[in-house]
Amino acid sequence: MKIFGYLLCFVFSFNLLFCEADASIVIREHTLNKFLAAIGDIEKSEPFNVSGIKGEFHWLVQNPKLVLTPNRAKFQADVTVSLKTPKLSYSTPAYGEVSVIYDSVSNRINVKVEKVAFEVAFTIFGKRIKITEVDISRFYRIAFAFPGPKPFESSVDVTMPDDSKKKIKIEAKPVLAIEEGKIVVGSEMVYTPIK
Repeated sequence: MKIFGYLLCFVFSFNLLFCEADASIVIREHTLNKFLAAIGDIEKSEPFNVSGIKGEFHWLVQNPKLVLTPNRAKFQADVTVSLKTPKLSYSTPAYGEVSVIYDSVSNRINVKVEKVAFEVAFTIFGKRIKITEVDISRFYRIAFAFPGPKPFESSVDVTMPDDSKKKIKIEAKPVLAIEEGKIVVGSEMVYTPIK
């Protein structure tokens, strides 16, 4: 019975948070991750020259995904880095922040993967050599924006019984929330008669 009470409290709290939203758009984590899965694995080989040591390293990024938790969006992926000569390799996770912004002027929800860097470093002959840092965020750009919940019209004319016209201004007050597994952008609609 106690669990049911907590669940009811959660549902009630959620409804209070969005009780003023007259319209909302929900973007699920799964939707964003389907896009990243379509990009697939990314890999590249690059030459290096550090302190007279020359060679080539290769990196491979797999399993990219966005994780949405309350008030936070983050990027994560698995990275494998290897040297061709001598044959060395290691795996490391790559993490980065994701910005989620609602632009009320364009009525668009923009999702952008910020810096996601991993260090390329190897231990050769007992000495740790840092080769470089690779930022993969440029490869994981969400290449599209989502439409927001703003109405298409900024005002409407209403015909009154005496055939006069009453103009009503329509404004939307946006609210953006990142919740467990989803982004919710809501709008409270405000209607004001124009004299």
